[in-house]
Amino acid sequence: METYFGFVRTPSDAIKLFEACRLGLLPRVQRRLSEKERQAIRSGSVFVWDEREAGMRRWTDGKSWSASRVSGSFLTYREMEGKRGNGFGGSRRGAGKTPDSGRGSDEDQEDGEPDGYRYKADGLMKQSFSITTSTGQHLHLISYFSRGPQDLTTPTNDPNLRNVVPVKGMYPES
Repeated sequence: METYFGFVRTPSDAIKLFEACRLGLLPRVQRRLSEKERQAIRSGSVFVWDEREAGMRRWTDGKSWSASRVSGSFLTYREMEGKRGNGFGGSRRGAGKTPDSGRGSDEDQEDGEPDGYRYKADGLMKQSFSITTSTGQHLHLISYFSRGPQDLTTPTNDPNLRNVVPVKGMYPES
């Protein structure tokens, strides 16, 4: 179900993947991931979806994440100890600073490392990138990677994507 396997380093990498999906060279996610697919997420997993086509605005992966941090054009998250809905007690709203507070999504969480919760040792990082095309499509990309040096290919350096050139004006925010 992965759209791509590699490392999305720049907005140009993300846009190249959006264009490869538009051209039908790579698959877009059409639905929420199954439990088996969620468990298969690894460093290098990249997922692209269109809000309307997939019928989802927010990504869920069953993992617990830190608050988002802006990193260039991306929102970046660190994986937290524990499992979503397991050991975080209380209701999702107003239960204090837990890794899943906010609106119950993976992307709206309180700042910092809440009391009793820690970053997962050797946990994944997650980054999010979204754009609205000139045709009104709301496209999203989620990528996962490990902290430290990356041995993964970036889309802009991938020989399989060398002929993918984004259509001028399609991605106006770029």
